[in-house]
Amino acid sequence: MEEYSVLDIFSYVPKQEIDLVQLETIFVNEINNVNAAANGYYVEKYKQSRELEKNIKIAVEDLQNEGKKIAFIKKGRKIIAVVGYKVT
Repeated sequence: MEEYSVLDIFSYVPKQEIDLVQLETIFVNEINNVNAAANGYYVEKYKQSRELEKNIKIAVEDLQNEGKKIAFIKKGRKIIAVVGYKVT
């Protein structure tokens, strides 16, 4: 199984709802379990064909410009965080 290092997290929910440490834990636990929901959250690797909201698109472009891999943490169909990561 591959190991991953989280480099950046762009969260779109209040930290009172879910903080960055929790988001990183969800990412690390779920990245290899495609669409395996943990407490309603799951990780989806970025695919370029997606239409994205403007603020999410900006985060994705920033991470791409830095050469980072990108994934989304979702709850239901809503993106709640964008994660920049690398395979270690």
